[in-house]
Amino acid sequence: MSRAGWTLRYSSPEVPSIEDGALCLLSARGSEDRSRAAFWDDHVLTHGDSCWEVEEQRPDEIVIGRRGERRRLGLRDAASLRSLMAGRSVAYIDVSGLAHDTWAPILREALSAVQTLWVMYAEPESYRLHASPASWNVFDLSTSIGGVAPLPGFANLRGPREEAPCAFVPFLGFEGMRARQLALSLDPVPPVVPVVGVPGFRFEYPQFTVACNNELLSDYQAHVNVRVARASCPFEAYRTLCEISQDFPGAHVYIAPIGTKPHAVGAVWFAIDHPESTELLYDHPVRRPKRTVGVGPVHLYCLRDAGRGPFNGSR
Repeated sequence: MSRAGWTLRYSSPEVPSIEDGALCLLSARGSEDRSRAAFWDDHVLTHGDSCWEVEEQRPDEIVIGRRGERRRLGLRDAASLRSLMAGRSVAYIDVSGLAHDTWAPILREALSAVQTLWVMYAEPESYRLHASPASWNVFDLSTSIGGVAPLPGFANLRGPREEAPCAFVPFLGFEGMRARQLALSLDPVPPVVPVVGVPGFRFEYPQFTVACNNELLSDYQAHVNVRVARASCPFEAYRTLCEISQDFPGAHVYIAPIGTKPHAVGAVWFAIDHPESTELLYDHPVRRPKRTVGVGPVHLYCLRDAGRGPFNGSR
């Protein structure tokens, strides 16, 4: 039986079972506890030759290291990213402490370069509350927004076909102004089909999400179009995009992966599989240091399994 589409969930940050000889890509220690969970320390110590730590992250390049060796990789250099996986049949990518600019282009290469691909994500125990919360901003997550620009290697120069219908699908998070600003980057704004993380990491989080994005929902009469997908599940995010594409046949779908990181993984993955009909919109927020506290449940997602290929939304 294929494991593609499986999720393994660890309720405490214990050591998952990592296959011997697998490539592991993870963040170096950062300002967030969950950016590099403690179980990685022992694995790096005993399997250092197969573990690359991302030491520096920039919009166009990263610096990675392992046991004294350091390499600089361009995030738009597909061959360079693919070289990380040379000779490996299994790979694990821990996206917890990695920016979208970093993990998205690596994910695209890994999906075709290895036989078995796992993505790991550690939830935070809690988010940092905003000192002066507003209706659109309960938590203090970003210091600024870099602006709308493609993720590295994901520029879509073709755009929608002439006269083709369009749809805007934002995966909603706690920063309500982000989705609204991305919508305003489209002229005219097409039908808005928001996706909310239900169930959320916590029971109350979906309510926060809807409240923070109420202006977007009201301005574009999008309440009736809201879809839901489990906040911790990239597979439900992928399936939801499949359903939206069926509901808007022939449409060019603009996808904003600005909600939970598991949703973003599913959204980016869907865009990789459907390059002709989708376009990713991202606003590159500058994350506030120490914006989360602690480490919550750890999830392992099997995106691709040896011998049976990738999950395709149907299983």
